[in-house]
This record gives sequence, structure tokens and C-alpha cells, in this order.
Amino acid sequence: MKNRILAISFSFLIVSTAFSQDNNNKQEIKIKDVTASLDQAPRYAMSGQQPQADQSKKWLVIEAILDSEPEWADEVTLKFYVAAQYFKEKDRFDILATTVTVVNVPKNPGGGKKNIVPVFLDPNSVKKYGGSGTQFVLQIAVQVYYKGRLQDTFWMTPLNKGKSFWESTPPRGGVLLNLMQSPWSPAFIDYYEQVKPASAVPAAY
Repeated sequence: MKNRILAISFSFLIVSTAFSQDNNNKQEIKIKDVTASLDQAPRYAMSGQQPQADQSKKWLVIEAILDSEPEWADEVTLKFYVAAQYFKEKDRFDILATTVTVVNVPKNPGGGKKNIVPVFLDPNSVKKYGGSGTQFVLQIAVQVYYKGRLQDTFWMTPLNKGKSFWESTPPRGGVLLNLMQSPWSPAFIDYYEQVKPASAVPAAY
């Protein structure tokens, strides 16, 4: 993403997932990289007087970059887990979790167009954890699923030996936001992969 205010890339431990050699279980979607940064939300021009931007408000932007083997992957589901530490209470942290499904992901093995799926944490939540920059982010893990199968897991060292860090504490949902819930939509709609629309609820007659 362009114009990073403050960016940090983590050294992740890539966890290999065992797959059988038949075509039904081969690894077709891989997570190439995961990055985290603090950015200001996009500004949109409006007629009339506009409120002044608050320069202190920064969003946490997490991007998962995918390598996709299928010509078109109809649906790809990613599960994000973020361990967020309270700056003033070093022994206290939250596990933030969300699931994002994107549709019609094109083939791009080994380079070319990047297939990027983001999640966002709002500025008030960033301030709540405190500290400098993205230091409150202890760990991030991303899992990718295709055709109902786990394809890849990209994560940092677990908090507990032999146990995924998101299993050590009940995750909090409803905090991490997808593209359509963030100010990055619609300006970045062509930069990121398309989020699957929410299922329409049939009208009652």
C-alpha cells in the first residue's frame, strides 16, 4: 500500500501443513507474506466545508498477500488472529479474530499481480492498547481455506509451546474490520480482493 505512515514487517514462522499428493488435497493457495502498519484513513473530497483530519488517528492495517494456483478461485476464506497487548499492563492482552471470505481470486503464482486481503483496527482501539507504533501487536496468524480445506498457515511463534496462541485465550470477534467495513472502501476496491457480499435475507411476506 502506498504512503505508509509507519510500517513494520514481522519475521514469521511459516507452519507447513501436510497434504496428500492427490489432486483433491494439493496446496493451491499459499500465504506469501503478512504485513502490519499504522495508516491514516483515506480522505474523500466533499463539497462545502470539511472537518479537519485528526493527524493522531491511525488505523492498524494488516495485509495478507496470497499466491493462488487455480485459474480462478471462486471463494477463499482467511482467518486472522492478532495478539494485542495493553501497553500499561504488560501481562494483559486480547486475541482479536475475524474471518474474511473473498471471491473470484485470480491466478498469480510466483509474482505478477498481488492478491491482497486486508483487515483493519480502528484508531480508538489502537489508542486503547497504547504504546509506540505497532508495538502493541505481539503476534499475528493467518489461515487460508479453499474448498473447505486448510491450505496454509502463516504465523509467529505461539505463546504456549505446542499450542496455537489463539487457543490460549478466547478470541474477541467484532473488532477487526474487513475492507467493506473500513474507510478504505471504495477508494481501494480495485487494489484489494473483493469481499464476498453478505447473504441477502429473504423478505417476509
